[in-house]
Amino acid sequence: MRETNNMQENEFYFDDEFDLRELFNVLWAAKKLIILITAIFAIGSVVYSLSLNNYYQSGSIFIARSASGNQGLSQYSGLAAMAGITLPSSSGEDKAAQMIELIKSRKFVKHLMTFENILPSILAAESYNKSTQELLFNQKLYESETKTWKNNEIPSYLEAHSAYLNMLSVRQDKKTGFIYINIEHISPVFAKEFSELIIREANELLRKKDMDESKQGLEYLTSELSKTPFVEIKDSINALIEAQLETQMLAQINQDYILIEIDPPFIPEQKSKPRRTFICVVGTILGGILSVLIVLIRHYSFGEEDQAVE
Repeated sequence: MRETNNMQENEFYFDDEFDLRELFNVLWAAKKLIILITAIFAIGSVVYSLSLNNYYQSGSIFIARSASGNQGLSQYSGLAAMAGITLPSSSGEDKAAQMIELIKSRKFVKHLMTFENILPSILAAESYNKSTQELLFNQKLYESETKTWKNNEIPSYLEAHSAYLNMLSVRQDKKTGFIYINIEHISPVFAKEFSELIIREANELLRKKDMDESKQGLEYLTSELSKTPFVEIKDSINALIEAQLETQMLAQINQDYILIEIDPPFIPEQKSKPRRTFICVVGTILGGILSVLIVLIRHYSFGEEDQAVE
């Protein structure tokens, strides 16, 4: 019985050795084809990686401003809600979340499109001249000299929003509260200038929104203050008026209304992508794997068919 088991083990061993030898012989016989396919993939990956534009990322760090002196207004929230008034939030996290969602919104992109060269720089940028720091456009889409789109087909803000989200990265660190805003583009100059525009306009839009709401609230509260004869209600209304006045004060005196600058946008000197070495290595490896598979499939599939015919 032991001898039978030993014979089976030896048979498996010889079969494995034979299979490995056969596999090696098959690959060695087709080494020229393997080298050729691998070389084609290697050259192709090099050509492809060199054809890609360099992208540069301009990053900035901010922290959201929190309103001061409004912690005691929660007791008047019911009265403010009845009056349709928005109380200033004392939480920087609320302001940060509001700012982040605004920056990512379609409405904000539609507003950014009103600025010159923003839309073509997002959708029609083709290359960047590093020596002149000039952004070149795809002439099939956008005529830079006349500043017109081909056939007057101006892209919609929805198309711009999709491309905008691909170049934008905005997040908040929950531990520190810092807000990180990054813009990636083939032009390092545009990446920096666009970041500055986003921050400035986001601050301005929220400033205008809060100013308009506080003005409406003040008008209503002032009229109600003169109508009510109750001292308690007058005290509550005065507290709400004080909060609205503080909102207007902060909106008028602070240029960085919500986003307080920690590290401003900059013109990057080093590219963020593509990783050309990685592309070349992966392309060469894929070529080698594919060439081996082609050789093995050709040998074991077509070889067996030839044997069956014979």
